[in-house]
Amino acid sequence: MIPAALLVAGSSWARDISFPEARAAAEQLAPDVQLAEQRVPISNAEVDVAGALNNPTLTVSTAHQTARLGTSLAVPLPLFGQRATAMRAARADADAIALDVSVVRRESRWAATIAWIDLWESQERAKVLEFAAQDSERLFQIASEKFDAGTGPRLDVIRTKGDRARSAAEAEAARNLVSAAAARLAPWIGAAPGGDLTATGTPGYPANVSVTIERLEQRLSDHPTLRRDRAEVIAAQARMQSEQRLRAPMVSPQLTVNQFDPTLPGPDVIIGLSLDIPVLNLRGGAIARAQARRTLAELVAAVDERRLHADLLDAYRRTEGANAKLHAFRELVLPALKEARTMTEEGYQLGRVDLIRLLDAQRALLESRLAAAEAEATWGRAVADLERAAGADFHGDGTHAP
Repeated sequence: MIPAALLVAGSSWARDISFPEARAAAEQLAPDVQLAEQRVPISNAEVDVAGALNNPTLTVSTAHQTARLGTSLAVPLPLFGQRATAMRAARADADAIALDVSVVRRESRWAATIAWIDLWESQERAKVLEFAAQDSERLFQIASEKFDAGTGPRLDVIRTKGDRARSAAEAEAARNLVSAAAARLAPWIGAAPGGDLTATGTPGYPANVSVTIERLEQRLSDHPTLRRDRAEVIAAQARMQSEQRLRAPMVSPQLTVNQFDPTLPGPDVIIGLSLDIPVLNLRGGAIARAQARRTLAELVAAVDERRLHADLLDAYRRTEGANAKLHAFRELVLPALKEARTMTEEGYQLGRVDLIRLLDAQRALLESRLAAAEAEATWGRAVADLERAAGADFHGDGTHAP
């Protein structure tokens, strides 16, 4: 469901936006989607343009010796299928453009997904670094109290003071990066840059992708990009056939009425037929151009299929590696380093551990927390790439829908 605030495209607002909300908004409000949708009615109108008949030609003339008034009416008629083939080509183009909308929607959703994950990761980094800054402030207070009590050296005070300044600077830089990530997300969800966006929740992908690579490859032929490519090949073939059909002559029945001719007892009615003779222009250039476009469309379809196969395998293997790394940080690394950090601080307060070991433990925990956030973001991006390459929609249970 799209939040009501998002329905006003280009609005400047401050709000929290979840992972599914950002994806749903991108499918409707992204600029690329709106442009693609506007091309659909234009392409549909082209069908009517292709099927329009030529207007009749009315000629009025006069003569000094014969008819004082001559009236002639000619109607060009595409009797050899020119109109039907032109309409089929226009309809094929319209079908390809309609399929392109779904491709653009998926691309916009993927871009919004990556931008949302970037914002989420920036927020997580800012939280971790803010916590680290608070932790450095607390260590500075502990070192100062120990120095004042005569149980700690002044070196510890100087060292923790410098560490506090560094942590504060890192936290400030991380907060600025959050605003930058929010600005990158805004256009994809129809919001004006400058809004105070906040990514809420976590990347809404499954903890593990249960579908196999073989299953994804089997369904790759239904990928929206390949369906659009096949439609464009059909459209290119139809355009070539239309150009070939235009070589047939255009037949124009004519009706002429001569009146007030002093040499005749009454009006003279003349019925005739005219047609253009395809001698000087056989549309060779137009047909060759249409053939080249058909060849190009076939090549694009083949290239896209190979690229999607490669992207699918690449993204699938990256999800496997990212999932293993994320599991290691969640289940093994962070719990161990948190416990080590707590034990080291207790030892420092009791005078059994020096400051260097405490700072090392603090830095190790900080870096691991940042790495864990990065691992989760990397996992989300890998699944987003897999979803994009497979043309699938992954759900929370690890399954997918085409």
